[in-house]
Amino acid sequence: MWETLANLAAGLAASLEPLNFLMILAGLAIGIVAGALPGITMLNSIVLVLPFTYLMGIVPSLLLMTSIYIGGVFGGSITGILFNIPGDPMNVPTTWEGYQLNKKGQVRLALGMAIMASAIGGFLSALILTFASPPFAKVALTFSTVEYFAVVVLGLASVVVIGQVSVAGALMSLFAGMFLGTVGTEAQYGITRFAFGIKFLETGIDFVTVLIGLFAIGEVLDQLSGSKAGAGGDAAAPSTSRARLPSPRQLWALRGSLVRGLGTGVVIGAIPGAGATVASFVSYGLEKQVSKEPERFGTGVLEGLTASETSVNASTGGAMIPLLTLGIPGSGATAVMMGAFLLHGVQPGPLLFAQSPHEVYTIFVGMLLANLVMIVMGLLAARSFAQLMKVPEPILAAFIITFCFIGAYALRNDMADVWLTMLFGILGFFMRRYNLPIPPLILGVILGPLAEQYFLTSMVSHGNDLTVFLTRPVSAAVLLTSAGLLLWPALKGWLARREAVRV
Repeated sequence: MWETLANLAAGLAASLEPLNFLMILAGLAIGIVAGALPGITMLNSIVLVLPFTYLMGIVPSLLLMTSIYIGGVFGGSITGILFNIPGDPMNVPTTWEGYQLNKKGQVRLALGMAIMASAIGGFLSALILTFASPPFAKVALTFSTVEYFAVVVLGLASVVVIGQVSVAGALMSLFAGMFLGTVGTEAQYGITRFAFGIKFLETGIDFVTVLIGLFAIGEVLDQLSGSKAGAGGDAAAPSTSRARLPSPRQLWALRGSLVRGLGTGVVIGAIPGAGATVASFVSYGLEKQVSKEPERFGTGVLEGLTASETSVNASTGGAMIPLLTLGIPGSGATAVMMGAFLLHGVQPGPLLFAQSPHEVYTIFVGMLLANLVMIVMGLLAARSFAQLMKVPEPILAAFIITFCFIGAYALRNDMADVWLTMLFGILGFFMRRYNLPIPPLILGVILGPLAEQYFLTSMVSHGNDLTVFLTRPVSAAVLLTSAGLLLWPALKGWLARREAVRV
């Protein structure tokens, strides 16, 4: 314990060195802006700064990247709350509640709660990373593709508690999204599916294209059509759009959501390949499931916003656990960070703590500081983005659509992505008009391919034996939980009818 505290003190001194602290500030600013802008993702920004780290030491390089990581996973919630346009798929559940709070005139509280929940989740996950890395790494090491498949299925099963219309409508939307996820060349056997001879479709449909089209373009078209009062009509007045941090009493009232979001984010983040998106959807579904008033979710519920935002940033500390202790990237962002380690001649793994404790604990303290500084940076960023609400609606709509098209084109430098974005924008418009649930479709596009990949890999590894999913304890427990989620609405309805008969 004393050795750990001494290493933390040394890490704090190193983190406060001018260059290192500047990297924390720069990384947070880059991450928040990149996360908030649709199409310019946090992962892309980390990749873009990698060449600039060639002439840096390993410590400032990793502090820059981890700060971009921390700021990026939060940034998408700003535009999600203000304009119903999540910057990244992981911010979608936050958008469901945050934008509704905005329409109710509570945008300041929504932004403030998102900032505090992200900071608390990230800070506590960094503490867990510091003191509990080896035990978490041992648990994650026992997971195979069988357990990964079960976790992804849990994320898909959460559709029954995040669907805003009906279970049947949510499932139809989910299956449509999973079908879109099958378009292109399958990774396991190299078979091209549903491309219809179109060369572009052979590489698949990028989920970011679907996300930008359904949420951003669809929302703008819906607002301009007159079905809503517009970006500034339903939302709070521009003068009240500055974030307001919640009081300690408000945070204490939401302690259950914070704890559940923290646990979900750290555990799922520590599973390589799961990531913040899975953690966000699972934590939101769990929060709705334990709520005494689940029907209120989707109308502006602080519990849902708090749980999803806490889990998203909590996944950052979780994802760093397998990277630092096992040399296994827990997410796309940590995979790039591993490249930075190797670029500087450092091999992540168990020996890292013995050979380079100074660097490791500087990263730990740097993550703690970044989450604290993010409160100030988040307030400034929210205030800056909120000024966009003063822009006249047609000008703002033109700006959003133009930027969305630029972001779609930047994905693969192909105009076909722009046309697909337009197509999904029209689809999103009609889904809103006819009250069809959009979130399950997004969930299917993101998690469907992951489920297929893990399932096929498990079948190859275990001789096509389906019973392996039930004979491995962790997989069986997670799959049974998924089955319970799917059956719960029907069981709840049956119990309600039975109670009504008794009365």
